[in-house]
Amino acid sequence: MSDDIAVRLQQVRQMYGYSQRELAKRAGVTNSSVSMIEQGRVSPSVSSLEKLLKGIPMTLRDFFNFDPNSQSRSFYRSFEIYQGSKDGIDSYCLGSDESPKDNELLYQVYSPGSDTGESMLVAKQECSGFVVQGALEVTINNQCQHLEPGDGFFVDALFPYRLRNVSDQKTIVVISD
Repeated sequence: MSDDIAVRLQQVRQMYGYSQRELAKRAGVTNSSVSMIEQGRVSPSVSSLEKLLKGIPMTLRDFFNFDPNSQSRSFYRSFEIYQGSKDGIDSYCLGSDESPKDNELLYQVYSPGSDTGESMLVAKQECSGFVVQGALEVTINNQCQHLEPGDGFFVDALFPYRLRNVSDQKTIVVISD
């Protein structure tokens, strides 16, 4: 277990760009403590590891859930962005419609008069968005607002909502889902 902690700590520290000395200073521990843990010569107590991780900052849970060998993508070219169209709404999303991310960023273009449908959608998780261009009527849990460019909205998980373009031009909305 201490070997796993040693490797993880070193990878996390390097990922954040900290030297052993910098991490020790940020966490309020000695440089030799960090060095000995990373070499696997010392197995830290839970409280010692927690103190060390506060210098990053990272929780114990995140530390042990972190996959240092993960090959997740950080950058996408325009031709790699998923594009779909339905009922006058063009959607652009990072990744693929076959493997949606937990935290998607959507860029949607609503044609004049288009909306998400007569039936209210239900947010599976919290989401937020803002209007970039045009005008959008947003109904959330029976509250309705007319939003202009720069205005935003927030939908709590399990709340019903509906988005509708009320302008005579295309409306562009960016949504974090």
